[in-house]
Amino acid sequence: MQKGSGASSVMTLYEYYLIFPDGECREISGPPCERSLLDMNGHPLRVPLSSNRVIAYRVAGKRTVAGGRGVVGMWYTLEQLDALELLEYVSGPLGQR
Repeated sequence: MQKGSGASSVMTLYEYYLIFPDGECREISGPPCERSLLDMNGHPLRVPLSSNRVIAYRVAGKRTVAGGRGVVGMWYTLEQLDALELLEYVSGPLGQR
């Protein structure tokens, strides 16, 4: 390695968090898929849903916060979907897929 090359040995650590509508924050292992539905634990739901009577969230916003010492926090704000919104994700007679 050459002197003065500008190369840095700084490593960046990314942390991912979900912010639920009630204000609860939960750390997750990686970023959520942008168009996926999430359950109340932050795990992706399988689509099509069997019913629109589930608690489901989607990502409504994203904020990146650069902390000290090479840590970057990715904060995902979630919004809860209501029963009418969930109908488009339901298979069968309710969702007409």
